Amino acid sequence: MKSGTRWLRRLVGGEDVSDDATVDFIQGLVRASARGGRAALDDLAGALFGVVSDAHLAERVLDVLTEAGPGLWIPLDSAMRPPMYGSRDPRIMPAPAVRRMRTPLAVALAACSRDGREREEAVGHPLMTTDERLFPLLAVRTADWADAVRSQALRLLSEVVARPGGAALRTVVPVAVRLGDRRRGRPAIELVRQALLRADDDTLSAARRCEDLRGRRFAFEVSLQGGRMDERRLAAAARREPDIVSRTRCAEALAARAIAGNRPELMEELLDVTSARVRVEALTALVRLGRTDFGPRFLGDDASMMRLTAQWAVRRAGGDPAELYRRYLAAPAGRDSRGLLAGLGDCGTRAHADLVLPFVRDPRPRVRAEAVRTLRRLGARVDVAEMLEDPAPVVVRDVVKTLRASGPGVPVERLWALLGEAHPRHVRQAAHRLLADHGGWTRVRADLLLAVDPDDALSLSARTDLDLWCSRELPGAYPACPAGLLGELEDLLSAAERAVGARNARLLRWVIRAGG
Repeated sequence: MKSGTRWLRRLVGGEDVSDDATVDFIQGLVRASARGGRAALDDLAGALFGVVSDAHLAERVLDVLTEAGPGLWIPLDSAMRPPMYGSRDPRIMPAPAVRRMRTPLAVALAACSRDGREREEAVGHPLMTTDERLFPLLAVRTADWADAVRSQALRLLSEVVARPGGAALRTVVPVAVRLGDRRRGRPAIELVRQALLRADDDTLSAARRCEDLRGRRFAFEVSLQGGRMDERRLAAAARREPDIVSRTRCAEALAARAIAGNRPELMEELLDVTSARVRVEALTALVRLGRTDFGPRFLGDDASMMRLTAQWAVRRAGGDPAELYRRYLAAPAGRDSRGLLAGLGDCGTRAHADLVLPFVRDPRPRVRAEAVRTLRRLGARVDVAEMLEDPAPVVVRDVVKTLRASGPGVPVERLWALLGEAHPRHVRQAAHRLLADHGGWTRVRADLLLAVDPDDALSLSARTDLDLWCSRELPGAYPACPAGLLGELEDLLSAAERAVGARNARLLRWVIRAGG
């Protein structure tokens, strides 16, 4: 014990260290342990043995461990024992305070002992079933490899989670869910599942508000499988539950009830929620109930999955979604042009390109970008190169995608002009990408020009691309460097040698001269 105390004091900052400084230090170890890594957990385990003899400090430290959340105790339990049989960590030594188990932290450390008899004794200690901070560790011991420890922990845990009020059950749920990943963890998770099913509605509702994501999802899973959520609760969760997985599951359950009971009104109120997945569930259920009239309303939805579901609804009603898109785009007033363009891209053909062309001059950047994207998706042969100088980066990015998909077509001379410092960064980036498509040496020339550019973002992009070329494409750099470009590349390389690095400069100089 003394060696552990000396080690801790040395790390914290000396012999006369305040309790506050020690607690702050252990809080730092807890944060480091949460980021992962055995070393941080080993340090935390050693620190716990260093403070366990001080009853007041041990109480504060146990509170810190509790506040860290349910994900700490499982890996910390493993860190209390050496990773290899026969090895010992001098910081983690059996201490009289741990053996006497007079404080909750001492009981916790004894419950993590390498000795099964000590773990069994700690599990049976009265504090293990009365101090809520130890309940997570009691749950951990239900997956113990020693049968005697495991069976005793399961028996005590079943008593703890059955207590009125549900506070103990809510504490255990997030840890039990994580134990489900272990080979011996299934009994614990099934015990907690049954306890949740037996719990009253208020306790189960509180479990579904658990701050821990995995615990929250498990509570929803149990509630849905057990039929413990009525239509009002399902609708509320589908509208406002922060976790999208549980939110969608509730929408699916409500949809099943709506279809089984022929109650479309249950789903109509979910058509305007923010989650696209929930809206899709609602619209799908309505269509299956024969309410295909909702389809046209969502043809211009921002979410692709919702648009496709709306198109399916229109087809189920015998209509043609492409025809509706043509009609809406011809008179788009009051409608979301961007969503309608995307929808036409979903189901239109090249013949519809004329409807899209007016929108490439729309004052709204995202509408212009969607128009360019739709032309590409329709396979329309439209020259959008003039939009490379669009003031909106979002538009230029889609223009580049369209031009690259159709193959090198923009005159190289124009791209070299757009690479100049007089143009905005996003235009120069677009020119750089397109120049790279014109051939290896054109790409190298563009990279060398930008490698020393005062714009750090452009310079980094060029140097990264040049490094990639040197490592992957240089061995097959054929044809040889054109004679007319040889002198210019030599000059550019001399100017950029420091920026591109000695190795790349040496390789480039060799391959340039070899071609000469």
